[in-house]
Amino acid sequence: MKHSTFHVEMIRARDLDSFMCDYVRDGEVQQISPISRYRAIAQSNNPHADPDDIGLLLGYFGETCVGYQGVLPGLLRTKRGLGKVYWCTAAYVLPEFRKRMVTIHLLKKLMSLGKDIVSTGFNKVGGDVLRGLHFQELPPLEYLTLRLDRLDFLGHPFQRFYRLQKRWPALERISQAALRRTRRYFYPSARRTYYRIVADRADTFLRGARWREDTCVDQNTVESDRKCDSQACFERGPEVINWMLRYPWIRDRVATFPPYYFTEAYEQFRYTVLTLEEAGTKRPGFVVLSSSLEKGISKLKVLDLYCREEEEQTISWLILRQAAQLQADEIELPLRLKSSLKSVPLAAFLAKREQRRYLCHPGSDTSPLSEFIPEIRLDLCDGDCAFT
Repeated sequence: MKHSTFHVEMIRARDLDSFMCDYVRDGEVQQISPISRYRAIAQSNNPHADPDDIGLLLGYFGETCVGYQGVLPGLLRTKRGLGKVYWCTAAYVLPEFRKRMVTIHLLKKLMSLGKDIVSTGFNKVGGDVLRGLHFQELPPLEYLTLRLDRLDFLGHPFQRFYRLQKRWPALERISQAALRRTRRYFYPSARRTYYRIVADRADTFLRGARWREDTCVDQNTVESDRKCDSQACFERGPEVINWMLRYPWIRDRVATFPPYYFTEAYEQFRYTVLTLEEAGTKRPGFVVLSSSLEKGISKLKVLDLYCREEEEQTISWLILRQAAQLQADEIELPLRLKSSLKSVPLAAFLAKREQRRYLCHPGSDTSPLSEFIPEIRLDLCDGDCAFT
């Protein structure tokens, strides 16, 4: 049925791949894609998605898609068991329609489903919109970022006095030009020298340690349920990790037509699984990493980390060894590895403690999310952050 006014359509998660095939076939009349093909394939295979779970909401004026709200079904584990949760993922509205409350209509439609909803990765405007719809704050996630660009000592003075630069445009132009030169000529040499030292330290520490690079997580040697130190956490077991590894959302140098607003193609992108090999250990420690190169900036992110406390030092040096091979400009780490970085050169100088904000909307006053909000333990992989 054709509509001449605004309306919302919902697509089930299991139907996203077939929906996207039909959408692309008739895409000449559309300005945007509501999801990339690779995301559609991946999310159609989400092991946490039940047959009736929603995976995408679309806002239409007539036959034209003007905005969308992605949904990633997941699970919340509490002492009461597992409960369904809907993660808000990529959302976008065409600029010319942003004053028509398309985002509000999409979110209200999502809220009307009566599911527990969680969102992260939003900007200030997005956060204000969610708060206006009575979303509640979860305790923020704290994590560490090692910023190798801090080694650019020559460029550091030009990054300061930001307000003064805004006041004097000529000074801002001079500072930007100076930063471009130091980033091009000084910083790469400083980064290579630093990683040469780190790689030598890593090889020394890891002498005698055994590990392997895997393409998946072994279902038989890893606990099927994620352990929670508190009363509640979002479920992230081997089944979900292997699903992510098998169906990456990001591919090298590809593009969707009609265009997809969110990044789906990096210059480089890959997942890496490093598993410790220790005799007599039924559940060996492992770390899942993503490495990416986009617009000349290389990043290494820890997505999943399962290890005993005594294995944290070894895991940390494995991560840094991988970062040295990549020549990573940024390394994102869980806060629990902070103490194991003490022996890393300049770690205290390079490390920045950061927070990721989460907002949620319980489906009812008696839902698992509503009951356990203060006790939820967050992880770096929570939400769609692990996939991109």
